[in-house]
Amino acid sequence: MILSPMDKTTFPAWIVFLSLPAFILSSCEPCTLENVTVLLPERMTATIIQGSSTSKLIADYHYIPGTGRLDHITWSNHQTHYFEYDVSGRLRVVRRVMVDTRVQEELWFHYEGDLVDRIIQVKRNLDYIYLEPLDSTCTGHTRFEFEGMRVARETRYETGDERVAGEVIYEYDGKGNIISSISSDPRTSTGESVHMGYDRNKHPLSGLQYYFTGESFVNNLLSKNMEEMGLEYSYELKLNEYGYPDVITEKLGAASSRITRYSYMTGQ
Repeated sequence: MILSPMDKTTFPAWIVFLSLPAFILSSCEPCTLENVTVLLPERMTATIIQGSSTSKLIADYHYIPGTGRLDHITWSNHQTHYFEYDVSGRLRVVRRVMVDTRVQEELWFHYEGDLVDRIIQVKRNLDYIYLEPLDSTCTGHTRFEFEGMRVARETRYETGDERVAGEVIYEYDGKGNIISSISSDPRTSTGESVHMGYDRNKHPLSGLQYYFTGESFVNNLLSKNMEEMGLEYSYELKLNEYGYPDVITEKLGAASSRITRYSYMTGQ
C-alpha cells in the first residue's frame, strides 16, 4: 500500500503487515471515562535487526487540538503523513510527503454511505526547493467488498488496467476480530496466509481513522502465524499498566527481528 508506517524500502518483506482498513469503524473520539483511561499513541519506535545490521524508525503522532483525530505523523526517515477530513469528520485524504525523493503519494477515499467502497492512489512529483506539486499521476485503486460492516475482500488494480494486481480475503471471529487473511498476487502466482489470536485489551491505533499497513482496528494480538518463506515466525506482546501494548517483539528465523515500543498520552 502507499501509506505504511513500515517503509518497505527499509524493512524486509516479512515484516510488512496486513492491509487492514481502519476506516470501517465508527469514529469514536478517545476520552477518559470513569475508571477507564483511554490513551492515544504519542510515539512509536521500531528497532529492526537483520543479522549484524540494526536500524531504527521513529514516528511521532500529532492531533487536531481538542479532538482525537490525527493531524499528521512525522517519521525519522524524512517522511510526513498528513490527514484531511470531510465535513462529517470522515477521513478524506492521506498525503505521504517524502522529502528525500521529492515525491508525494496520496490516498483519496470514496464512500458509499458510511463505508469506503474504493481508494484512489495518486503520485505527485514535488518542486526541489518549495516541495510544491508539479504534476499528478493516478497509480491505481483499491475496491472493497463488505459483509455488513466488515470488509470481506479487498482487490487492488493498476492504473489503466482492470487486471487484478492483488487480493486479500478476510475471516472474522464472533467479536469482529480478523482471525485470518489470505493474500494473493495473480501476476506472480504468489500468496501469504496469516492467522491471528487476540485478548480483550486495547490496540493503540484502534480508535483512530488511519489507513495503513498494520493491525489497526483489532484488539491486541496474542499470537500470529505466518506461512512465508518456510521460516519460523514468533510474536510476543507485553502490555503496560493500562492494558495497551508496551513492547511487541517479532522474530523470523534466527537472524531477523523487530522490536516495537509505544508511548502514549491521555485521550482528549
